[in-house]
Amino acid sequence: MKRTVDTNFYYFLQNNSGGSFHRDDKAGIGEGVIVEALSAADANQRAEKIGLYFDGMDDCSCCGNRWSSQYDDSDGEEVPSVYSTPVTKAKAGIFRKDVFIHYLDGRIECVKLQEAK
Repeated sequence: MKRTVDTNFYYFLQNNSGGSFHRDDKAGIGEGVIVEALSAADANQRAEKIGLYFDGMDDCSCCGNRWSSQYDDSDGEEVPSVYSTPVTKAKAGIFRKDVFIHYLDGRIECVKLQEAK
């Protein structure tokens, strides 16, 4: 799909704070969330509207915050990616089997990652 504005995709990885993950298929929240945005700051704002948070409220004090915010515009990718690997080639992890992509136009897509061999 051709992009009409200059956007990037920002990857948010969920920490299993307290030994569990939060998943909400309807809201598009899983172990991995990718947000299309105009900048890192815009990605953080869009992520908060989805339901991600960066203040650590009620998270486990020993495990750390569930979510970390984006700090730099250069962390964005031209295509939806997991650690700079396009989701079409990204491998599933122990917990991460899929990622939710939140597009600028409001669409949400759940992409199943490839099984590691």
